[in-house]
Amino acid sequence: MRYSAFVITGIVAAASLAFTLNQASSVRADDGAVAYPDGYRNWTFLHSSLVPAGAQGFSKSPCVKPCTNGIFYFYGNELAMKGLRSGTYADGAVIAEELLEFRVGEKGNGGEGRRVLTAVMVKDSQRYAATGGWGFGKFDEGSKVNTLDAKAQQGCFQCHIPRKANGYVFTKYDER
Repeated sequence: MRYSAFVITGIVAAASLAFTLNQASSVRADDGAVAYPDGYRNWTFLHSSLVPAGAQGFSKSPCVKPCTNGIFYFYGNELAMKGLRSGTYADGAVIAEELLEFRVGEKGNGGEGRRVLTAVMVKDSQRYAATGGWGFGKFDEGSKVNTLDAKAQQGCFQCHIPRKANGYVFTKYDER
C-alpha cells in the first residue's frame, strides 16, 4: 500500500513538472514584450505638448506613429522621476505618454478628444540591451495589447539615439 502511494505521488509530481515546463516554454518572461502601464495616470505628471498636424520631425520614418499630431501627456513612475532628476535611470523606470485627439469646437475652442494611443518606455538593462536598456510599447485606443514587435521597437530606439547623453530620454522634468 505504501509503495502504491509513493508511485502515485511520483507520477503526479512528474506530470505536474512536465505541465509546468510545457507552459513555461510557451510564455517566456524574456520575450521582449512591454506590458501596458496600468495606473500610469496616477504617476507624476511630467508635462503636456500640443503638436499640430504636419509638425516637422514627426512625419519622418521610422517615427511616423506614435509621433503624430494631438495632445500629448507624459507621466513617470518613481524610478523614472529619480532618473529625470539624476540623469541615470534604474531598471524599473517607466515613462508613459498618451496621445489624445485635439478637437476644435464650433466656436474655435479646443479640447481633448478620444485617446489615440498610449506609448511606454520601460528600463531593463539586460532584457533590452539591444535598445539602450529600454523596451518600447504602443497600445492603440484603450487596448492593452502591445503592437510593437522587435523590429518596431528598434525603430523607436533609432529616434532616441540622439538622446543617449540623457539616458535616451527626450522628456525633461522641471520642478514646480
